[in-house]
Formats: sequence, structure tokens, C-alpha cells
Amino acid sequence: MNTINIKRVFFLISFLILLVFFCTILACVGSSQILKGSKNDPWSKDDIVRVGKVEWKILEVEDLGNILESSNMFIDDKKTSGKFILVRFTVKNLGSDMKTMTDLTVVDNRDREFETFSESSFYIEDEEELFLLDNINPGISKTYTLIYEIPEDANKLMLEVTSLEFAGDREYIDLGL
Repeated sequence: MNTINIKRVFFLISFLILLVFFCTILACVGSSQILKGSKNDPWSKDDIVRVGKVEWKILEVEDLGNILESSNMFIDDKKTSGKFILVRFTVKNLGSDMKTMTDLTVVDNRDREFETFSESSFYIEDEEELFLLDNINPGISKTYTLIYEIPEDANKLMLEVTSLEFAGDREYIDLGL
């Protein structure tokens, strides 16, 4: 092999190594972008959010304070050391198969997860109460109200919404609290 061929091979190998290096850098930079709907960049509570074939819309979010007042004379008011949060929303099945509604999680800025208040059914109108494993047929919208008991120091609350499929996609909606 002469010197010119060795230089060409060396140049070609150097060029390929640099090309792979820069492509790797670009791929890493591109994959570190913050995606809309993630915990770092949640949807606004005013947005209509589509996750898979399910559409979510927040209708109302309210900080109820540390006392949950009962409108039923047979049920006592509930008091907490934290606060109660009410979230009212609609969910619509855009797909062609039935979806099954499950409990939704609220997440705070410290990545703590909160499930619905176990006695919330006593404080919600019957037609908007979420029954676990409630079915939503294709093309149907349903409205639900959920109540969460969260600590007083919980901030930047987000509702985690999903495609209502096992291990399906999930996104986050900022509740404005």
C-alpha cells in the first residue's frame, strides 16, 4: 500500500468517527427535550388533552380547605391536617372499544402521589361519583368529580391522566394549585 492510500483510509476512518460522535451528540440533545404533557411541562387546566384515544377536560378545580362540609344531616363534616382538593372533569372515549375508568392520581412538585379521599363518595353528587372500573363506551363522554386529601405543603399539583389502557400512555395536567 502506498502512502496516499494509507492517508485516504486514515482520513476516511477519522471522518466516520467524527460523524458518529456528532450524530450521538445530536441524538442525546434531541432526546433530552421536555415533552408537552410531561411532569416538567404539564398541560394547562384549560387545555383539552388527548391521550391515546381518550380526551380529558378539566371543568373545575377547588381548594376546599381543611374541612369537608357535608350537605347530608346524617354524615359529619370531615377535618384534615392537610387540605381537600376537588377536581371535576369530563372524559370522552374517542376509540371504537369500551374503556374502563379507574382512579386518577394527583402528583405534587415533590413527586408525591395522592389517591382519591376514601370517603369522598359521601360528599359528591351521585351522578358524578367515580365508581372504580366504570365503563365508557365509544363516543361517550362522562363527567366525574373527585376529592383528594393532600398535605398542606403540597404545591404545583398535577392530575395524571392516561389512555385508560393497561400500561398505556400517561400525561399530566397542571391544576393551578
